[in-house]
Formats: sequence, structure tokens, C-alpha cells
Amino acid sequence: MKNLLFIVASVCCLFTSGCTFKSGDALLKAPRPSATYQSLQKQINEITSKGVVAISPQSGENRNTVQLVDLDLDGEDEAIAFFCEINNPDKFHIYVFRKQKSEYISVGSVSGHATQINSVSYPVLSTDGKKGIIISWKLSSDGSTSGITVCSFLNKELYTLLDSKYQSFITSDLDNNGTDDIILFTKNDSARRIARLYVSEYEQNRITLKGEAMLSPETQSIVSLKAGLLRGYQPAVFAESKVEISAGIMTDIFTYDEKGFRNITLEQQNTKKQTTYRPISVPSTDINNDAVTEVPLALPIPKSNFMQTQNSDISYMLDWYAYSTGDAPVRVCTTYQNISENWQLLVPDTWRSNILISKCSEENKTNTVFWDNNNGGYPIELFSIHRFTGDMRSYYASQPNMLELVKTSTEIYTVSIAEGSQSSSLMLSLEQIKDRFSIISQAWNN
Repeated sequence: MKNLLFIVASVCCLFTSGCTFKSGDALLKAPRPSATYQSLQKQINEITSKGVVAISPQSGENRNTVQLVDLDLDGEDEAIAFFCEINNPDKFHIYVFRKQKSEYISVGSVSGHATQINSVSYPVLSTDGKKGIIISWKLSSDGSTSGITVCSFLNKELYTLLDSKYQSFITSDLDNNGTDDIILFTKNDSARRIARLYVSEYEQNRITLKGEAMLSPETQSIVSLKAGLLRGYQPAVFAESKVEISAGIMTDIFTYDEKGFRNITLEQQNTKKQTTYRPISVPSTDINNDAVTEVPLALPIPKSNFMQTQNSDISYMLDWYAYSTGDAPVRVCTTYQNISENWQLLVPDTWRSNILISKCSEENKTNTVFWDNNNGGYPIELFSIHRFTGDMRSYYASQPNMLELVKTSTEIYTVSIAEGSQSSSLMLSLEQIKDRFSIISQAWNN
């Protein structure tokens, strides 16, 4: 009864003069910006009235024309805005504004000549979390040369700590002190490819070069950089590079410890260097989910007189190695990577020199077959992994001999067991196949 009275009273309220509602037009009106942001807009308008136009960084996570970041952790956001001169389109300016009471005021700017502002990021420069600004400039139209500017925001003033050219860079806490170190990849005076490590000394308002380390001499161009961990959970940077006259890639691993900044893949281990080159473009990753980044090395699959293939990605399996600074790398597992179809299979150790692989393709269907090499005799067919696409994929995947492995919005992966496969000691059960099968992260294809 009480609930009924409440409802009646509420309905009655709608028709009394004491209850008023905004019209639809009033509800659609944008809220009036605060005086603080009006002051920021006024500052920006004054800058653009001098022959510049607001622009945005072209890549990275931070692409807004105006970005709000609390650089000094005082609870108030600083505003970072990006501009380009109208009559001089290769001249860029980045202004930083800080909040003072209810207004934003300019504390300084950084200018540069470039074809565009490539990206901006905000590294942690102090152990208590204060941030700086990294601006990446695109200096050449083909993207082969870039520039980097690193700024600090100390005592509410803007300072430039580093200006340099580079080819690639990454930030990573190599010295494990809670701040972002900067690793630049460039060339030295002898045109040798090198990495330079810069660390922040925030209270002294400077960035210091801590060391240089060579890349492997075979490297031609860096294709990706990744921060990861070695065995023992030591921070490291993994640089994946293309090599001369080859379609494959190799990995250089950079660390920083009491021995300095160095590339551990160039160091001799047990008087014999283990190369990280593999003829297929699969990058380092944490393959077994133990937080350590492993490096893949190619394991050639035996050739058979009974089958021929022209597919490079079925010529190899991959041994995955965990590296450390103290001893030789340790193999943690072996996989087969079907790069063209974006999947992988964790394989048993008994497969490493005893398996053959073949592949056939039709429209919207591919079939990868695993065979027992049978000591060089006629191979024993074990099972096939199928990938179905197109409108009929559900139909093909639902055939009686198919077991679904993974289903995505555009693909279905299944497995089928060959007759007579149980005669092979290398055969896996359906449950084992499903547990060992996984989709490769799309980041591997970048």
C-alpha cells in the first residue's frame, strides 16, 4: 500500500506547477565549459592568431591536438598542445600550459623542423612517478630518419634535456629503479648500427648517456622493439632486425647491470656464439606464459622423397630459448608456426626430428597435415588441422570427422584424425591437440 501511495504521489507531481522540466532543446545544449578551460582556449586562440594551426601527432597512443597530463603529480593536469606554421609547414611548435588557480598559463614551448610530429609520449622520469615528454619528429619523407626531443617539467618549468637523431627507440626500465630509460638505435661515426642507453637523473634535471652497445653486424633494419625479461627476471630490450640478403630476422638482446649496457647475444658463451637468426619472420615473445621473453630459433623439418612443398613456413619448427646474462640459453619448448594461417601448435620433444608437414589449399579451405617420418620410410599420416573461411565455413566444420579447435568471427579451425594414425608412437590425442593449439597474436604480424 505504501508503494502504491508513493507511485500515485509521484505521478501527481508531474502535473503540479511545482515540478518543471527542461525542454528537449535545452537538454541538447552542450554544457558550458568551465572558466579554466575557457582560459586554455583563449591561450590557444592567441597562438593560432599568429599564423599557426593546431595539429595532432600522427601515430602512437596520444593523438589529440590538446592533451591533458599531470606531469608533476600535483593533482592538476598540464595541457600540451601541438601547432604547425601555415606559411612554413615544416616548422612545428609544442606548447605546455600549467594550471594556476582557475587559469592556464604558458610555461614554454619546443620547436622543430620536420615533415610531421610522429608521436608524443610521457615517460616516468623520477622514482616517485613524475613524468616528462618525448616528442618524435619525422625528419625525412621516407621515414628513414627521425628526431627525438626529451623534456622535463621540473618546478613547473619546461626544460629540454635531449635532442638527437635516431632510427628507432623504446623506453624501458633496464636499471629496475622505477623510471623509464630511453634506448635509441642509430649509427655511430663509422656507420655501425648501435644502441645508446640514456637514464634520467630527475633532481639534477638531466638525462645521462650510460653506455653504447653494437647491434649484430648482419642487421640491416630494425623491424620491432620489445621490452621483456630474461631468466631470473632481469629486464631487457629485444630488437628484431632484418638481415642483409635474407627474408628472415634476428634478435639482439640489450641489458644493463653492473657490467654496463651491453648486447648479450654478441657475447661468447662456452666459446661458441649461438646465433639468433631464423629464416622466417617470427619475433621473440613469452611463448609459455612464464613472464620470460623467449627467442625462436629455426629447426628444419626433415625432407621426404614422398612429398614436395614450396611453402617456406612449413619447412621449419621453432625451438624457443630463454636467455640470461650468466649462462647459455635454455630451450623451453618447440612449436610449429603456421604463419600464413595465424596459428601455432606446441609440439612434443619426440617430434623435433621425426615429423613431416604438408599443406594443400582450396578456396576458403586449407589443410595442414602432420606425418610420422617413419625413419625415412613411407610416412604415416597422423592428423590434419583445417582452416575454413567464407559463408560455408560452419558447414565444412560440422562434418562428422571434424573436432572444432577455435572459432573466430571469420574463421573456424578444426582437426581430423587420419585412419591408421594410432600405429604411430608420435600420435597425439584429440585433447592433447586442442590443448597445444592456439591462435597467434595479431601483434606478430606487425
